[in-house]
Amino acid sequence: MQTGPRARAAERYIERDWAGERWSGGGPVCNFAPGGWSAYGDLLREPVGLVHWAGTETATSWMGYIDGAVSSGERAAREALAAL
Repeated sequence: MQTGPRARAAERYIERDWAGERWSGGGPVCNFAPGGWSAYGDLLREPVGLVHWAGTETATSWMGYIDGAVSSGERAAREALAAL
């Protein structure tokens, strides 16, 4: 992630027309079929050995968004620390 003077002096801006995007169908995030999150969400978060999963797809809320990714990383960090 860029921070500081270089990040504040952006040279270009890219905007995406999600509604016109061929493969996403206009949605900003990917989702399971109805019932998928409630049926399988816990399994996506379940640690495997020493590996603790984090990412927007493993969030407990705001899946698919940066808020979900950040909270998921914090959750995984707490789990990993507790497992030590």
